[in-house]
Amino acid sequence: MTRLLAGWGAEAASALPELCAALPHFPGQAAQAIASVAGGLAPTDRARAVAVSLVRERAEQGVLPVAKALYDLTGESAPLLHCLERELRGGAGQLRDAARTAGALGLRGAALAPALREALSSPADDTTPALDKDTEVAEALWRVSGTADEAVAVLASVFSRAGRNPWSRWSVARAARTTALLGSAGRPLAVHLEAALDDPAQAPAAVVALIAVTEPGSLDHAALATAALWSAEVDADPAGACDALEALGPGALTGEHLHRLAVLADGDARIVRSGLEDRIIDQDDAFRRRARALLTAFTDTAAH
Repeated sequence: MTRLLAGWGAEAASALPELCAALPHFPGQAAQAIASVAGGLAPTDRARAVAVSLVRERAEQGVLPVAKALYDLTGESAPLLHCLERELRGGAGQLRDAARTAGALGLRGAALAPALREALSSPADDTTPALDKDTEVAEALWRVSGTADEAVAVLASVFSRAGRNPWSRWSVARAARTTALLGSAGRPLAVHLEAALDDPAQAPAAVVALIAVTEPGSLDHAALATAALWSAEVDADPAGACDALEALGPGALTGEHLHRLAVLADGDARIVRSGLEDRIIDQDDAFRRRARALLTAFTDTAAH
């Protein structure tokens, strides 16, 4: 119900009293809905003022979801910084969420850098949760510090540890997507990205990251297009393959590549063949629409 009300935004203003009453009992759910509903009201609206007052009172008691709602409503960051530091240093199970929230603060979260470092996993921990959490921490360190050196070091550790974990293919893809955010500062990680091209689940993210971090003209774009198409053809990461092809641009595709893309876009076989039963068809249709759009754009460019 709180998600429904949150989706309605300001149109659910009449439900604010009930949401505020639920706040002490269900802070995670109610706080998010209050932020969405009250955030759509004018700052002078009395209902908004009452909601903000109650959220502030609970936030000062150290409840993270409520502190996040207060920040969303008013920009007040002190309660949120306090809660995040406690979460990051406490080693709780929500470290990934805490790191993501810290990163969203940008430079306003600079004081959280020591706690983020403390949240990093042991160099011997190569489990999938540890790799994914450290990837989130790496991105957060980059965002709160404004520099990439620490993030690069953490991501290098993630890539190296992933080599010891046979179940880490998606963790590597996540680390590659984070590497792409760093731009040229992520260039030292190129060797790990190149290795990821050999796995169809990792290849699309690695292609996008390589384009972002390497010098223009230093890559074999045709080979990268081949890796991206392969990923879609084996239903490893079809959506990511479209991202990779879009990043490569039409100049990377040969006539053979365009033919393979045409088969993906309009062939008889379903491309998305795995996942939740009630979503496969919609996901396959969405992939085909995007593949057709890319094919049209690339074919028009080639014709010109």
